[in-house]
Amino acid sequence: METLVAYAFDGFVGAERAAAGVRRVEAHYGQLWGESARRDGCDAATVGVHTWSRRDPDCFWPAWRDDDNLCVASLHAPLGYESIIGELAPQRAPTALARAVIAAPARMLDLAPPFVLTALDPAEERLELFTDSIGVGRLFQLRVADGWVWSNRPAAACLFADVPAEAAARGWRFAAGCGWFMDDTTPYNRVLAVPGATHIVMEGRRARRTVTRTDATSIWSGPTGDELSPRVVEETADALRGVARSVARLWPGTPTVDLSGGRDSRVVAAAFLSAGVDLRLNSYDAVPGEVQVAEQLVAALPYEVEHVVSGGTRQPAVPAAPAKPAAPAPELVERIKRWHRYGEGLRSASYLFHAPPRDLAGVSHLAIGGAGGEIAHGHFYPGDVLTLDARPLESKVRGFADKLQARLVPAAGPADQVREAVSGQIEQVFREAIQGGFEDAKMLDYFYVVERLRRWGTVGERTGVVSPLLVPAFVRGAFALTPPQRMENALHCALVRELVPQWADIPFFKPVPAAAPTTPKRAPARVKRVADAADRDAIGALLTQSHPLADDFDAETMGTLWAASVQGSSTAAEEVALRQFLWRAVFEEHLTEVNQHITAPAPAPTTQTMTVPPARVNPFRQRLRRQAVVRKLARGQVWRLFRGSRFGRSWGGRRR
Repeated sequence: METLVAYAFDGFVGAERAAAGVRRVEAHYGQLWGESARRDGCDAATVGVHTWSRRDPDCFWPAWRDDDNLCVASLHAPLGYESIIGELAPQRAPTALARAVIAAPARMLDLAPPFVLTALDPAEERLELFTDSIGVGRLFQLRVADGWVWSNRPAAACLFADVPAEAAARGWRFAAGCGWFMDDTTPYNRVLAVPGATHIVMEGRRARRTVTRTDATSIWSGPTGDELSPRVVEETADALRGVARSVARLWPGTPTVDLSGGRDSRVVAAAFLSAGVDLRLNSYDAVPGEVQVAEQLVAALPYEVEHVVSGGTRQPAVPAAPAKPAAPAPELVERIKRWHRYGEGLRSASYLFHAPPRDLAGVSHLAIGGAGGEIAHGHFYPGDVLTLDARPLESKVRGFADKLQARLVPAAGPADQVREAVSGQIEQVFREAIQGGFEDAKMLDYFYVVERLRRWGTVGERTGVVSPLLVPAFVRGAFALTPPQRMENALHCALVRELVPQWADIPFFKPVPAAAPTTPKRAPARVKRVADAADRDAIGALLTQSHPLADDFDAETMGTLWAASVQGSSTAAEEVALRQFLWRAVFEEHLTEVNQHITAPAPAPTTQTMTVPPARVNPFRQRLRRQAVVRKLARGQVWRLFRGSRFGRSWGGRRR
């Protein structure tokens, strides 16, 4: 439920403006917070910060600290803060950490994401904001006529600024394709995502804004190049131990760490055991054979550790209950409204058939997971990655981009301009990776980190989600791998051997191969279809009515997909486009809920907001492009690099 709002205006506007913004935020979120929210804040003429956190927090790190003439607001807990300021008690540490990071902003990049730090010096009217190395902690910014507003919730930024909430055409175009908001976009017009490793300084008295950002490739590229050296392994293991000790210091009680037979959970559990942290191991008996590997790992330890097996066949036997009738199909439109109310459009449409939390105050328990481990085992690698990686650079980039686009964008449903938008962003991120020195399959890993991982919904959404493998040292270790090493889990194997040597020779669990023909086959998974919803008529109306998002989906194809869903013949892949269309359509109703608290007049509605106007064509350039020599040049690598530069974009105009 934690919410932060910071602002900086170009001049003094009076206390009432900030107070009115606070009232609008509380009017909207009050029903989602219930009685559990506590507000803290400070207004200092032109700048200010306000936070809403749990009245009874379950983490020792305070969301707000006001002492030593400095106000410090935090989102999430800074895992590994001891490496910067020593082993101070969490209750007294925020001010010391803020002063250390202000003095040396690069130290912020030593902390494990997610984390956002805001420091306000009221006497100097100086506001500083820091994002973590990846940007998982979530900070969004809104430019208003006379200043700036920042928040970890995009709707809160609109509410505080009294700016009508509107759907962002560019952001939803990306979401129509790949399912998330790429680049700096969000679901809300004018509200943009602040990148990772960013430091913003607002000096109110001087009306000066300074923004610095550390290049991601410089954070993740170690001096060893493509070599997983013993020093890299040792430094990564030390960083993981530090995260484990931070968890023990920041949260009360004994932490529960999941241990499966797989790679990521084994490294995380090994870090806690190696750090000497008292913990409880938990394994889920859901996949046949996996829990046996976990039990083998526990048995190999030279000391006793509490190990609980839950789920599956390990549950105590109980008398068989009479069969229950199948649950009625849910009303999906209302469910999506609740998801948007909870996640503000940032959750992907893949959550359509999951029930959303009732409010923002209900989920608070500590959850320790292995998010980030995918960086070290090629999450976006296609099956022929090594073959593609052997090509010349230009052909390699094209091959990787085509494979990635085919994986991200549904084959049917999204319009051509959606595919072009996603393709353009893929190429842009690959270009950044190449400029940073990643000229092999690592550009796919770079794309995963800067695009997909930082938009991982459940990691940055609430406090208490701990992902040790997001620590920068692990990411650096992952980028030290060659593509073949990544496919062999070289970093995971080396870390396990360093942390818990007894586990080094126990193979990672692999799913059991397909059953022999004589074995009865398991029934295929049932396709969850949008048309099976109880409110199918309402969904059909949304799909057929005129709508601003029609430019992002091919109307004829969507009609065919909807008919197949109604007939029960659609595939799981074909349902993806229907879900993403519906997710976007219902967002309009969420905007109405937010805007009931806005006092500024909303702009007149238009159906042209998502239509890309035709590019103006210069007759001279048109004749020039018809020349065979020019067309051949345009297909070369030199022209691609020129087109991506600032001069190339200026010469060529907006891409289509």
